[in-house]
Amino acid sequence: MVATLPPVDPTGVPNLDSVLGGGLPRGALVIVVGPPGSGKTTLANQMAFAAARMGRRAMVLTALSEPTSKLIAHLSAFTFYDDELVGDMVHFFSLQQFLAGGLEATGDEIVAAARRIRAGFVVLDGFRGIRGADVDPQAARQFLYDVGSTLSVLGTTTLITSEADPRDPAFFPEATTGDVILGLRYDLVGVQQLRGIEPIKVRGGAPLTGLHGLGLTSAGTYVYPRLEARVAAASQGSRTGELARSDRADDVMAAAGELDGRATFGLPELDALLEGGLTRGTSTLIVGSLGTGKTMLALHFALAGARAGEPTLFLGFRESHRQLLVKAEPFAMAAELRAALAPRGGLTLMRWSPVEVNPDILAHQLLETIDATGTKRLVVDSAAEVERAVADTGVPQRVDNYLAALVEALRMRGVTAVFTKEIAQTTAPELDFAQNPISVMAENVLLLRQVERRDRLVRVLSVLKMRFSAHDTGTVREFVIAPPGGVRVLPAGEGSTVGLPERGGAPPAGARSQRRGGTRETREPGSFPGSDDETPEGLP
Repeated sequence: MVATLPPVDPTGVPNLDSVLGGGLPRGALVIVVGPPGSGKTTLANQMAFAAARMGRRAMVLTALSEPTSKLIAHLSAFTFYDDELVGDMVHFFSLQQFLAGGLEATGDEIVAAARRIRAGFVVLDGFRGIRGADVDPQAARQFLYDVGSTLSVLGTTTLITSEADPRDPAFFPEATTGDVILGLRYDLVGVQQLRGIEPIKVRGGAPLTGLHGLGLTSAGTYVYPRLEARVAAASQGSRTGELARSDRADDVMAAAGELDGRATFGLPELDALLEGGLTRGTSTLIVGSLGTGKTMLALHFALAGARAGEPTLFLGFRESHRQLLVKAEPFAMAAELRAALAPRGGLTLMRWSPVEVNPDILAHQLLETIDATGTKRLVVDSAAEVERAVADTGVPQRVDNYLAALVEALRMRGVTAVFTKEIAQTTAPELDFAQNPISVMAENVLLLRQVERRDRLVRVLSVLKMRFSAHDTGTVREFVIAPPGGVRVLPAGEGSTVGLPERGGAPPAGARSQRRGGTRETREPGSFPGSDDETPEGLP
């Protein structure tokens, strides 16, 4: 005989169901632990009101942590609170009057009250206060077991909050009684306060592991699933629908023709260097020092996408909507930019202030916007702000995994992405991106520099890397930024082009070299990359 699994109920907390692997099993004993101020009470009552809206009566019991009247006053500030539900679908009681009789008597009262109002969801807020009602250290564990198992038989989900460290061994005996254990964090990292939620235990479930972002607003709590966990789960096929595509994204998009053609910049000379443009579904890093034209080049890429009817998203940390328009005003692109940024213009601007950026919130809202708009092109200006946001969480070693997950999430959605990043002014032979996470993840790298040429600075561009395509690696091409055209890459031989040797001569200053078998080879313009991992698929 096959056992029937209990139904799974939604929590009513945005994205928490996804983190739990679907929701809360009906009749489960849920333990929410964390320090003061971490959001335990808000989270628990948000679930209680959500259950009531779905037709299940909820009972909220307060111990010594907070009087019932004071709790209701605090909850009324949240939009999930509904005064019309109180007294009918949501009942509030105080347990203080029962605690004198000990934990066993208190447990009996809880079960009796739940039966009386036919509660489908019970919250016991402040278990630490109840725990002190009995001197026997095993009594608390027995209390949780008795109340949880009895209410479970009735089909009632029980949620208990407690001030504790979920990783404290002293908590382990009580934790064994729980079907679901959620650990809340509220840490001070430097001068920044960070909230988080961790599904420590989900019996019979497949949660998204690790610490996820947690927000607390007037709407209540909001969970931001950790990007790395989402991508890893989707890649392993255990989270259908968690990302827009499965790990067979390339096959699915190729069959639909979404990987056909190239994503151009709309700049003929540059697109020619790229053998027609960027390969679809890849990520490109545009690197250069201050004032080399990275944002302008990225704007050309974004506008070329909008012009081609491809939904495009511009994520900026510096220029605002107005500042981008001011930046484009001297050029012919200004009118096109205004039209593209208008409703249904094809270009969406997502602007974040580069101050205390939470990387989990950023990733969630970025992917949510991409999915909602059907974005096919993305510009991130700049990647340095993303890297700094991750490092500022106090876990700098997370940067590599986060960026790898972001690039993979974009690939799964078939998004062709361009990231800009500022680097110190240097010459091409001195460049080493081996320790730069985003350049390692990106399939393509374009280098912009300013070089001194006689009595002026000249902007030059070179293609350092293009993993899945033939491209011109042997050319350092001058480009100008001037009205009315904006960025214009000059044809070979025009202007003060630098670094172009005679055919068969020494390699140019910006040429990319590759070590093979202990020797260096310089690629000729138009040649395919020499390393096996960079050979285009399907080519010998």
